[in-house]
Amino acid sequence: MEENPRNQWDLVTVLRVISRRRWWMIASFALAVVTGIVLTLTLPKLYEASTLILVQRQRVPEKYVQPVIASDLENRISTISQQIMSRSNLERMIERYNLFAGEEFRNVLLDDKIESLRKRIKVEVSRSRRDREADAFTISFRDRDPQTAMRVANGLATHFIDENLKVRETQAIGTSDFLEAELESTRKRLEEIENELKDYRSRHMGELPEQLDANLRVLDRLNAQLNEKEQSLRSARVNLAALIEAENLARQAVVVSPAQPAPTGRETEETMSLPQLRERLAALLSSYTENHPDVVRVKNRIAKLEAAGQGTETGPAAPPPAPVLSAAEAERVRQKAILEGVIRNLEGDIGRIHREIREYQARVDAAPRREQELLTLKRDYELIRSSYNSLLNRKQEADIAVNMERKQKGEQFQILDPARLPEKPTAPDLRRVFAITLAAALALAGGLVFLVERSDTSIRRPGEAEERFNLPVLAAVNWIEGPADRTLRLLHNAATACSVLLVAGLTAGFAWLVFGAPDPTIEALMRHASL
Repeated sequence: MEENPRNQWDLVTVLRVISRRRWWMIASFALAVVTGIVLTLTLPKLYEASTLILVQRQRVPEKYVQPVIASDLENRISTISQQIMSRSNLERMIERYNLFAGEEFRNVLLDDKIESLRKRIKVEVSRSRRDREADAFTISFRDRDPQTAMRVANGLATHFIDENLKVRETQAIGTSDFLEAELESTRKRLEEIENELKDYRSRHMGELPEQLDANLRVLDRLNAQLNEKEQSLRSARVNLAALIEAENLARQAVVVSPAQPAPTGRETEETMSLPQLRERLAALLSSYTENHPDVVRVKNRIAKLEAAGQGTETGPAAPPPAPVLSAAEAERVRQKAILEGVIRNLEGDIGRIHREIREYQARVDAAPRREQELLTLKRDYELIRSSYNSLLNRKQEADIAVNMERKQKGEQFQILDPARLPEKPTAPDLRRVFAITLAAALALAGGLVFLVERSDTSIRRPGEAEERFNLPVLAAVNWIEGPADRTLRLLHNAATACSVLLVAGLTAGFAWLVFGAPDPTIEALMRHASL
């Protein structure tokens, strides 16, 4: 009698359940395997072709030619990728390679075609292990036709190389043009500052800082001349004063008769005869100019006498002649006139020297202010000239870099491994489909057997009857197998063996289809399945 409870599952119970529900298991497992085979043959296959492109560094050493293009390769690849995956470029690719030409794509919108094409293009950047810099990248393309996948992948690689050359040359030319514009603007500003410096030096000539030493030397020389002139003026004035004092003393010493008193200077000229006046004029002209008041007065006196006819023999009777000056008095008059002329000349020189001193002193005083103003102008000039020289050097480097890019001596993309005709599809992943199918078959068979077993209400053990009806079991009789039952059991076993062999064959065929079948066979089976 079976004493095993209903809810207890051991190995014996599991084997009995499998034996009892074998047809459910075989049918569900076979159905799952057949479904996997059908999916393997009917799912659309995508072939992937990829091209490996090596980033070849600049051929000319950077210590000789500095590149003007940014060295961030990933950003440049991203920029080129965006250009290649633009709508206009993808439309040209569809027309060039005759993509989406099948009947199933007739009603597909162009936007959907472009989006599908964009998803099938993949760019991956590879990095070197040493410096972790990008040194290569891969361009991949997927398509149902392996030939189309190969052609499009190679076309994308060529397009990448052409676009890279174009981008690098465009960037180099743009950099050169920008530097040329900046250089021209800086040159104009530099010329303006130079003209300002030139005009400033012209306006303030004599007050410039570099002329300060010369101005100080001239100022010292003028001060020395002033001291000399002032000393000479003092000496001349002292001599004149002494001469006047001597003249006064001489006049006081001379005894003059009452009928002919001693004449003064003005009275002497009034009483002089015409020849005496002319001698007097000659003596004055030796010391003074013609504009001197004494000279003008004597000239006027001579002119009056000549007009009155006093200097002729036929004229009216002249007044009694004045007494003739002595030689000492005449010498004093002459020396006095000389000293007065010297004093006037010294005073004029002193005034001129004072004006020059004020002028040069003003230049010396203005020198610090001019120096500060010049420093501001020179600082602006030096900054702009430094900027101009820097821009000039960069412009020359940019021109060399442009020539280097045009001669393709800079960084380039080189196809290291061109795209080849793919032999196996990359999507769907048949191995993954096979694994999922087997897992689903086992889960379906086990779950179905469990559900059927749980829903079966048959009583298979004596203890189960006691539990269900609450009645004691008096006896349990085993099943008595007759000849017909034996024959039926044999037929069931034979059918089970054949079914198991069939399922095993289906599974083996599925495995061969996934792991061992060549692509032409799969293609033929797919075409046959589609029919």
